[in-house]
Amino acid sequence: MRFVDLNRLKIPDKWLEKAVKLQKEIDALITMEDKLAHIDKNEIWQDRSLFNAFSQVMDGKCWYSEAKELMSDRDIDHFRPKKKAKNMDDVERDGYWFLAYDWENYRFSSIYSNRLRKDKEIEKGTSKGKGIFFPLKSGTFAATNKKKIVDERPYLLDPTIKYDASLISFNSFGKVTPNVPKKFVWERERVRASVDYFHLDHSILKRARKTKWAACQRNIDKIVELCCQEERTFQDDNTIEFLQNQLIEWANEKELLSGVTIACLNKNNLSSILTI
Repeated sequence: MRFVDLNRLKIPDKWLEKAVKLQKEIDALITMEDKLAHIDKNEIWQDRSLFNAFSQVMDGKCWYSEAKELMSDRDIDHFRPKKKAKNMDDVERDGYWFLAYDWENYRFSSIYSNRLRKDKEIEKGTSKGKGIFFPLKSGTFAATNKKKIVDERPYLLDPTIKYDASLISFNSFGKVTPNVPKKFVWERERVRASVDYFHLDHSILKRARKTKWAACQRNIDKIVELCCQEERTFQDDNTIEFLQNQLIEWANEKELLSGVTIACLNKNNLSSILTI
């Protein structure tokens, strides 16, 4: 997971005008039934111009999984579910209807991450994906308006928050690993929950990460080999530079599974390459 800066989004003016109008309408409705009916009639998050705006930020990558076609089609996800929300115990509560038309609550997501799907390579696998799940830490209360969101303590990691995005790393087997010490219990719980609810342990995704790690490791091993030679030739220096530049390219935020490259460099104590 890479940090996504929402300030880079260029929301279409016409879409924004419509969203403001719809927000005023839904705020004026009294009953929850009427509010939900209003949402059903006005699915403006499916607008193609909005889709394109979100897609361009990370070059079409899912903001949760860093994948494209690997995790199926992509669409706009409501980070906080708009109509109903579900806790860890499967108990449903009111959703965040007041954020239904708020682009700041939207995330660009693959279908395998934001909808319930089974991993077809696992014989008895359970359905994973976010769906309407949005569990909160015990003892905290769900926000009833946008201002109260800051008081929530959600389990799910938000790619638009730098600290959240930094909590996820990977190993050579393609599995997600928490990027914090074991004593950081809450952060590690959030990582585990996000793996399940964003389907980050999907077999295809793990296999792709493993392949990416292996490619990075080959580059790193060759760099180490050449750097440890007592006498290096001009050609050796050129090879080192080429391999370093390739790793830098693979670590670019718009590259597929770029987080794997960063994790591999960190594991090999070569994160300094990214500062070249």
